[in-house]
Amino acid sequence: MRCLWIIAVAALSFANAAPPQSQYDIIRQFFGYLETIQDVEYHNILAMTLQFVGSMVENVPAEERGPATASLQAYVDRGRVVLQRGTGKQKNEYCDKMQELLETVKGQMTPGSNESQVIGMSLLGLLGVAAEIGEEDAKFQYKFTEGATQMKAKLSPSTISRESELFQAIDEYINSKDIQVHEALIEKVLSFRNRY
Repeated sequence: MRCLWIIAVAALSFANAAPPQSQYDIIRQFFGYLETIQDVEYHNILAMTLQFVGSMVENVPAEERGPATASLQAYVDRGRVVLQRGTGKQKNEYCDKMQELLETVKGQMTPGSNESQVIGMSLLGLLGVAAEIGEEDAKFQYKFTEGATQMKAKLSPSTISRESELFQAIDEYINSKDIQVHEALIEKVLSFRNRY
């Protein structure tokens, strides 16, 4: 009898220990998850970018290095600081500066120099980096889809109906196959976060 009473008290304790989450708490939790996986994606992409640019610098023999190589090295040096201390947004913005960097480097290269030839050949590696970024995006999309599916399973049909704009934005991202629009679609989803 005493054991039965202890089991009953334990069962009641478990039942009361974790109060049910509100519908908005579940959505807020999803946005926290989304921001976390996005930060991881930005970190990984910046790490790949810095590795690529760093290898471009290493490929240029020390005696052949000029202003173009110096610009590449400066990008790597600043990027390492951003990688270690920057926010996800800062990491993403720094990756976006790569296009500007390449334009600068292009203008700094002396045609026919060994530096320009080595850097020019190294730029062919951008295709590999683009493929790696595509893989990183696919991982992000998979994790996003998993998180959204789990969130939706915990929500009531009335909440899903009431928050239809959010779920349309989520579905639009999940169904998108065009990597070029993924960032804009994620920003669209994130634009709802302040509602909760």
